[in-house]
Amino acid sequence: MNLFNKKVSKNSEKNFLTFFSKEKKASANMWWIIIGAVIALVVVIILMVIFSDTTADLSTGLSSCEGKGGICIKGSCPLGSLPASAFGCNDNTNPDCCLGTPKKTADVAGGCSESVTAKNVEYCLKKN
Repeated sequence: MNLFNKKVSKNSEKNFLTFFSKEKKASANMWWIIIGAVIALVVVIILMVIFSDTTADLSTGLSSCEGKGGICIKGSCPLGSLPASAFGCNDNTNPDCCLGTPKKTADVAGGCSESVTAKNVEYCLKKN
């Protein structure tokens, strides 16, 4: 093999040819790297799907009224609690969130003139 009209020894030709045979081994290693990268990409996508579902549940739980210890009631809030419009209620029939320590009807001395029920618990709206 004569490059640019220069004399080339046979040893250099062998070195040149063995260089290409080593490249075949390197190309086989390249396929293992590509396969490893594809497997890693699939694992990352699966982890993203798993964690995006749980973070969606977490974000709705953090912004919910019940997650803050409040109660969802339609209308005015019971005694001992205040309306909180920043937090939403998942229940469409009771859209208003009330935070605080609402007074149960049984806990109010003298009784209640008006009451409201939320989750099978009766809360006092106004004292007698």
